[in-house]
Amino acid sequence: MTTGWGREPARVTIPDGASLHDLRHFYASLLIKHGENVKTVQKRLGHTKPSITLDTYTHLWPDEEDTTRAAVEAVLGDVPPLCPAKSA
Repeated sequence: MTTGWGREPARVTIPDGASLHDLRHFYASLLIKHGENVKTVQKRLGHTKPSITLDTYTHLWPDEEDTTRAAVEAVLGDVPPLCPAKSA
């Protein structure tokens, strides 16, 4: 992550209170949000094993319910409930 930072330090601005570690976490989060797999994120972060990546970032990958819901919505769209809502 630090490779290249010394080339043009005047162009690099880090928000107040943020660290290089925060930027690294942001980068990993961005990769995961855009569908990168564990192996790719592991390589980009320089982790020696995928388990290190998973131990740190597993909460950011969608779970089975998220991916199943997304698949159904992609095919069917926003499906209205089968039963009407009960009146209060």
